[in-house]
Amino acid sequence: MTPPNIPRMLRNAERDNIDLTTLPFFSHALFDISSLSSPLTSPLPCFQNATRIDTHVHPVPSWFRDLQPLAAGRETPTWDISSHLAFMADHSITRSILCISTPQANAFPGEREKTVALARLLNEFAAELVRVYPERFSFLAVTPLPYVEEALTEVKYALEELGAVGVGVLTNHEGLYPGSESLEPLWKYLQNRESVGGKEIVFIHPTDPVIRLENGTLVNSKPSPLRSGLGEFYFETARAISSISASRTIIQYPKLHWRISHGAGAFPDIQDRFLLGFPNDAEETRKIYATRFWYDSAGPVYPRQIKGLLAHDVPVSQFVFGTDYPYGIGFWDVSANIRGLSDADFISAEDKKAIFYQNAKKLWKGKIEGI
Repeated sequence: MTPPNIPRMLRNAERDNIDLTTLPFFSHALFDISSLSSPLTSPLPCFQNATRIDTHVHPVPSWFRDLQPLAAGRETPTWDISSHLAFMADHSITRSILCISTPQANAFPGEREKTVALARLLNEFAAELVRVYPERFSFLAVTPLPYVEEALTEVKYALEELGAVGVGVLTNHEGLYPGSESLEPLWKYLQNRESVGGKEIVFIHPTDPVIRLENGTLVNSKPSPLRSGLGEFYFETARAISSISASRTIIQYPKLHWRISHGAGAFPDIQDRFLLGFPNDAEETRKIYATRFWYDSAGPVYPRQIKGLLAHDVPVSQFVFGTDYPYGIGFWDVSANIRGLSDADFISAEDKKAIFYQNAKKLWKGKIEGI
């Protein structure tokens, strides 16, 4: 018997002119999504004392891992729902806010139909996880950028029909950074839609840098032979923040709240020098960094890197908790990474509660039921 979610997915894809069959793993993906509805054979772990909200988490469908066996230069991790729930319970995490990691839907550079189809399948997968485990998961929609019209269709579908609680974008989509003029219709749409709480949340996640030549050719522009996860992702994050600042995107669209990965990466180190180039906007821009930007703890952010944000007068109210699960596993000691925050002697116990869960509750108030 065909699970009821599959006909709905196919009807909606057809309605939106999305050809899912253009992907060679289409049948595998549909089976994988439908199988999420099957109950786990083992009992769920206990979440009785869990309070933390993990704002930087990546489910990895098996077909997505097959498509992208490497992530940032290292093996893409395996993932399954049982292990994820166990990880959450072991680290006192009551809810994870999911977003597919790099390259999201950009696994087929220059191929519009496949990019659009992949974005839809990834969002359907995440939405099904949330439907089956509503108390544990929420999700941020991925987009088929740089194809803007299709991205508008996908974001609208994910927010209004699938229940996404925000949008996830990459630091660049085929060489276009989020402040690029061609991407402006997406920000305008989010600014103008009726929003719970009067805000829209945009999660920026790093990816490999590329250069788009005038003829449309994409060239890998990673300057170092080292894998991107060792540092280039931090520079990509800085480029993305620079992009939406220089373009005045963050000023022009005040409803947008920006969820920034990895404690803003390298940006705090260059912020003062960067803003010298924009003297008329510098003061307002700094205020936005301290009010509408939200920085997660994924990676070795605490206890050292975070001080770069504090030195720029970003208050603790803008810090949220993130683990990068499962991508962080094997790269750093996740427990030690969490202890970097838990044991930080320059942050009060009350502020640590805010970072672990209260700030995320404030950010997603009204968008996630029960928080």
